[in-house]
Amino acid sequence: MRRICYNYMQSNDFLSKLSQYLFWDYNITKLDPNIDIKMILERVFSRGTEKDEKEIFSFYGKEVIKNTVLEIKYFDKKTLNYLSIILNIPKENFKCYKKSLLESPFGIS
Repeated sequence: MRRICYNYMQSNDFLSKLSQYLFWDYNITKLDPNIDIKMILERVFSRGTEKDEKEIFSFYGKEVIKNTVLEIKYFDKKTLNYLSIILNIPKENFKCYKKSLLESPFGIS
């Protein structure tokens, strides 16, 4: 189950704590942490800092993050391995892992 933020100020405060370069192509005031959760998590884990990661774990919680990252369609191999280790989830459970096997010839990656 995803976290629902009813407090608009809480959402804006959370987003303002993240590295702004992660969202250079978005108007950060129009991002919704509930609707845009996959994009936020993908960018933080792929390009964010340790501080950014602490912020998302504090805001969303580990279970929401675990359930959501499994559904993200793309992570580079390094990020996928990292998430697999820190969240204690086998790589094979990630949608992006399954997708990369389908796209590579003979399932070789």
